[in-house]
Amino acid sequence: MQFFRHFSYRSFLTRAVMGISALCLFASQGLSVSAATIKEENIARNQALAIQSNEVANWPTGPVVSAESAILMDADTGAILYAKNIHQQEYPASTTKILTTLIASERCSMDEIVDFSYDAVHDIDPGSNHIAIDPGEQLTMEECLNAILIRSANEVSFAVAEHISGTTWQDFAPIMNERAKELGCVDSNFVNPNGLPNEDHYTSAYDLAMIGRAFFANEALCKMTMTHMLHILPSERQPDDIMEVNKMELIPGGKYAYPYLVGCKTGYTDVARSTLVSCAEKDGMKLICVVMKDENPNYYEDTIALFDYGFSNFQRVNISQTETKYNIENAGSFYSGNDIFGNSKPILELNQTDSITLPNTITFQDAVSSISYDNTEPGQVAVITYTYNDVVLGTASLDFTAAEKGSSVFRENTAETTESAEESGATDETQSGTTTTEAGNTETTETAGDNTGNNGGIPTVAQETSPEEENSTSGGPAVIFINVVKVFFCIVGIAVLIFLALLLRTFFKNYHFAHRSTRLTWRFNRRRNRSRSRYRSVDQDLRNRRKEAIRQAKKRQKPKKSSHFRG
Repeated sequence: MQFFRHFSYRSFLTRAVMGISALCLFASQGLSVSAATIKEENIARNQALAIQSNEVANWPTGPVVSAESAILMDADTGAILYAKNIHQQEYPASTTKILTTLIASERCSMDEIVDFSYDAVHDIDPGSNHIAIDPGEQLTMEECLNAILIRSANEVSFAVAEHISGTTWQDFAPIMNERAKELGCVDSNFVNPNGLPNEDHYTSAYDLAMIGRAFFANEALCKMTMTHMLHILPSERQPDDIMEVNKMELIPGGKYAYPYLVGCKTGYTDVARSTLVSCAEKDGMKLICVVMKDENPNYYEDTIALFDYGFSNFQRVNISQTETKYNIENAGSFYSGNDIFGNSKPILELNQTDSITLPNTITFQDAVSSISYDNTEPGQVAVITYTYNDVVLGTASLDFTAAEKGSSVFRENTAETTESAEESGATDETQSGTTTTEAGNTETTETAGDNTGNNGGIPTVAQETSPEEENSTSGGPAVIFINVVKVFFCIVGIAVLIFLALLLRTFFKNYHFAHRSTRLTWRFNRRRNRSRSRYRSVDQDLRNRRKEAIRQAKKRQKPKKSSHFRG
């Protein structure tokens, strides 16, 4: 009884809770140590991987990053400045949403009403990002895009996909794949609009950069990714006052805020790890960075290091202002023939805004240029592609000149030639140590071949041959594009043929027909002489006969002498 009198249930419960807490703390510490070890191993393994752009001779050496694949691309020229396994297929996680929102911005107006079905709300994983919307509620398309890009709301992505497809969110996948192909993607297959786990849902750093070129060209979408707070006011379509914080650390006010940032979207799953697509602009150069299968917070540090590398080691060069290998001054072959004896206007010019991205380690003269006449753009005659060690630096367009334009006209020298506004969103990843799983799927090691035949390498371009002439332009006066080099060789060829013909004529005339001509002349002269001789003989006979007749006549007329005169 004494024992029970001093027994305290409160003390017992307190000690029990403390014991359980200690066990949980010990277990969590063990798990944390294990997770930290795995993270360190992943970082060490990825840092040991080859960086293909660093293997290009005389190319600026890029930083070592802890991402399994990474790319730094010029958003305007498409030049790839940094390449690490850029065509390796990876799980994109929530960065998928930049394609979803891109398509939504292209196909829908911002005031369209989006309905939330039961499937859209309940098909998401319980632990994934959402804004707690209920079936039957409605949001405008603008509110949906903000929810996707700021909070990475998965049920909102499903609802937008259903709205665009008109049926289920699964039917939205073909639309995604078609648009990705149009944007130049070569390694991707999308099966859902938010990047939730699926073995058949994959892309590459190169493809995300190509999608990013269209996404970050849209000022409205970029502004959404940079917004600090999602705030959706209650309305008759939904009763809640929804407020969510943007957890991306690159935006102003974040731990890794980058001053030149244009926009960004993160993604995370246990298999995909940390993924980040971002864009920055400085001094007129706009760069897109993608890091995939990275770790937190390394992917922020890697992104900043890549942006700094790009802005420090590359420059933008305007072709029309720098090109010296092509004559852009008053090439007569490219003038309209309507006023040959008046003030002709040039009919071709280099695009005044086209530029290339040039490493600081080389000069413009080190770049190799090739011309292609296979083009589909209206008013375009040819495209000049610039490369360095088979790395594409950018292109310049040769266009028909507008009537009011002036003097920049194209002509190739004989010297040897030496190169949208759309929106998307993706699911947010974990911030500063707290992980929120949005998708979980089996890792794939399949690697897609790149455009150049080098896995994970930088795309290359083959020099163009057999250029074709363009002779018409839509909506303008009929003009003929003259390939000066081709015309020159044609003229030279014709001149050579004429010279050979004259030479052969002279040869045969002197060494074969000359003798025959002399013989014919001799025969002709002989006949003429014979004819003359015959005529002379006849005339002589006539003269002789005449003389004889005269003599005989005179003789008859002479009187005879008389006989008496004889002696």
